[in-house]
Amino acid sequence: MTVFDPELRQRSRAARIAMALLRLSHAVKAISSDEVKGLGLTPMQAQALLWIRYTKPFLASVGRLAQALGVTHVTTIGIIDALERAGLVTRQVSPIDRRVTLLRLTPAGEQVVERLDAFGHTLEEALTRLDEQELAALERGLGAVVWSLRSNGLLQVAEACRGCVYFRENVAPGTDEPHRCTLIERFLSEQEARLACPDYAPEHPQGLLPIAAE
Repeated sequence: MTVFDPELRQRSRAARIAMALLRLSHAVKAISSDEVKGLGLTPMQAQALLWIRYTKPFLASVGRLAQALGVTHVTTIGIIDALERAGLVTRQVSPIDRRVTLLRLTPAGEQVVERLDAFGHTLEEALTRLDEQELAALERGLGAVVWSLRSNGLLQVAEACRGCVYFRENVAPGTDEPHRCTLIERFLSEQEARLACPDYAPEHPQGLLPIAAE
């Protein structure tokens, strides 16, 4: 039976929550459209710009952006083409693998990202009605769903390095790149370590960000 069936929702808590998440997804689309008004962007274009800004530069590829947005490669190319025509994004060939195209913000793109500072705040404000105990419980529950979907390859979870099983902090103290990622065998600057990585892998997935303070 589908979660759209009200009789199922009366009997099943999981069905009620699943339906609530579907309804929230509709609200998110409306909220996102409202938050980019006046910028000449679609919500997907705004998310692409924000993703490029907050992802490690050497990982900001077309393919990974497609995964982050949950769309096809063709759709992603369309998004990038539009942003490139608007002078907000440029493409460059990866110096490590010439088959990979990396994405960069132009100075104009950086300015637009600054104007997107409030993107997502409407949802955040809606959560202020919950107290800290309720927020903690919600985070644990949503975290379980998120990590389950990620393990099935259905979504991408990108976070900064700290808390990742591959991150080795300050293994080369006093250098410009004191940290190291054992997954890609690369030393990282502090700035790079603070940017999101699509390969983030917490040792014990729980909540939405295992290293966050309770």
